Amino acid sequence: MASPPIVFPPPPWLNQDIIVYHGTVDKFAGAIVSGPILVGLGKPCTDFGPGFYTTTLKRQAQMWAAQISATRPGTSPAVIEITILRASLASLESIAFVRGDFDADDYWSLIHHCRKGALDHGRPSIAPYYDIVYGPVAAFWNQRMIVSDADQISFHTASAESVLNSCPGRRII
Repeated sequence: MASPPIVFPPPPWLNQDIIVYHGTVDKFAGAIVSGPILVGLGKPCTDFGPGFYTTTLKRQAQMWAAQISATRPGTSPAVIEITILRASLASLESIAFVRGDFDADDYWSLIHHCRKGALDHGRPSIAPYYDIVYGPVAAFWNQRMIVSDADQISFHTASAESVLNSCPGRRII
């Protein structure tokens, strides 16, 4: 009979920095690293609206970079690693979606709203956008399908931009 695997405890919780990745092309990578990052340059009709998109998964950023490079002749994929102070994220207004299954109406409603070109997160009585949005990546919103094992953190406001631009580390990997 096989003995159970040895499980080692994780490192102690120290409110560690969070590392996120941004897929792009070499033409833009240097400007993103040297800054400032400008969230207003984000494209409309995206999952969470115009903003600066990141992921916690390096492989996902590499795939995004390859897709972007394939549509821009003469460019090469590039991935930016950004280290963010976790405590600085706590000051931002955020919304998080844990599920993207078929019945997650709130998630799919926001995806549909933003992909139609809306220029807000539907918050008329407050600021129009959440500072950051976290959730699954939508594959086909009209079929309510997500990209499995993928995530996205999008930054949408001047406050979020300020956090990105005060990060202790940004580098091309």
